[in-house]
Amino acid sequence: MTNAIRKTVERTDEERLLAERVSRTLGGEYEVVEPLGRGGMGQVWLAWDWSNGREVALKVLDPMLATSLENRERFRREALIAARFPHPHIVPCFEFRCDRKAVVAVMQYVRGEALERRLRGGRPLDPDFAERVLVPMADALAHLHRHGVIHRDVKPSNILLRAEDGRPFLTDFGIATLLTSDQSRAEIVRRFGTPEFMAPEQAAGDCNADHRSDIYSLGLVGFYALAGRLPFRGGGLALMAQRVALDVPPLCSWAPHVSPALGRVIDRCLAREPRRRWRDAGALRDALARAALSDDELTDGAGWSAFWRRMRRSRRS
Repeated sequence: MTNAIRKTVERTDEERLLAERVSRTLGGEYEVVEPLGRGGMGQVWLAWDWSNGREVALKVLDPMLATSLENRERFRREALIAARFPHPHIVPCFEFRCDRKAVVAVMQYVRGEALERRLRGGRPLDPDFAERVLVPMADALAHLHRHGVIHRDVKPSNILLRAEDGRPFLTDFGIATLLTSDQSRAEIVRRFGTPEFMAPEQAAGDCNADHRSDIYSLGLVGFYALAGRLPFRGGGLALMAQRVALDVPPLCSWAPHVSPALGRVIDRCLAREPRRRWRDAGALRDALARAALSDDELTDGAGWSAFWRRMRRSRRS
């Protein structure tokens, strides 16, 4: 066990009780160390995996929510998706445990921070963010979409950046939709995502929203990161009404430091009508990678060779 794991952690009585319940559910195979954070469905804990000699993250469903069969099934579905469709830029689930004491998903631990924290200051990121983060995220979405999975909640807090190298990981499949699942239309509409990063068709309550909603949401992530702000302000119903009724202004009108090529790629993601967006996340990935090279570089064979080398590196890493 690493020195970082060995440290003594002060726990509240509630945390101590939950840690004991989780440890019993996991059969002593993991040492529960400390809480890392809390979300809408429960807590995330740092733990040590004795069998494999590694740090892991334990996602623990809130005990009050665990009394609901629907919540337990949603949590199980999230773990299933993360386990069934491995990808270099998706946080994997190693195992899922559920009993009367606790509901736990054992995930890869990504030491770092969410993209949301990086963006809190409102300072635009450099355009190379598109190559470092958006290209891998588009590739991860393309992988999910090929397997019939729509994430439905792509946003900065669900993109983790590894501390050692900035490598991005997509996480949180709590409201993802498996197109082959038996979820009801009412359930899909009810669990609709985050308003700030929602596609117009999601905001309108369209239960037939497809993979192009994820493309819109990733485009909003790119707009936010490169412009330092979202295109629409406000919250709740007012924000959702703007999303449905108004076109997003061109990225370059808010971010003049962004190249026209990259601006056009993001703008196409954010078309109000899904048919006007990129046809799929793979096409978006390729367009983002091409936009990372200047127009001049793409006019000769050397430029195109550089483009394809970058694409191969992105898919291997």
